[in-house]
Amino acid sequence: MSEEKVEVQDVKQDTAATASEEKQSVNSVPYSRFSELVDEKNTLKVQLDSLNKEAKQQAEDRKLKEMESKGEYEKIMADMSSKLETAETKAKAFDEYQASRRESLLSKLPEDDRGIYDGLSLEKLEVHVDKFSSKPNPANVDNSKPTETGGYSSFAEWAALDPKGYEKANTPQTSGKIKIGYGN
Repeated sequence: MSEEKVEVQDVKQDTAATASEEKQSVNSVPYSRFSELVDEKNTLKVQLDSLNKEAKQQAEDRKLKEMESKGEYEKIMADMSSKLETAETKAKAFDEYQASRRESLLSKLPEDDRGIYDGLSLEKLEVHVDKFSSKPNPANVDNSKPTETGGYSSFAEWAALDPKGYEKANTPQTSGKIKIGYGN
């Protein structure tokens, strides 16, 4: 029985050692190799996407040729007209979006500048409006003189909430009202 326990412990130690070696090998991969693999993966992904698009287009072309050979011109026309209608509705919706976006951007500009920037493309107009509207407005600052009670509604509230400030402000030597020690 003691032999079985020893074997189990050895297996646990071996797996722990293997896991730590794997972590070290992963951490020792240079960044240049990592970025190279990421770039390679991205190029392969782009190629796969283009191949998928090409395969879909070829399948559609093949289907169209089969329909032409069978003389199903009406069905072809119906398919093409439905595709055209969907494309036109999307194009119209996009045009409406661009027009409304342009109007909302121009409304953010002063009226004097609207005529100047009306001819810009939507992308350039967005960039300009972002720059124009991102200018920080100066923070509102209270320039009024402090009150006799240090900003509190009463001396009692001031003494309760800020005892050190109250003591400092009302001590004759620190408040600027130095009293001479000759009587009252």
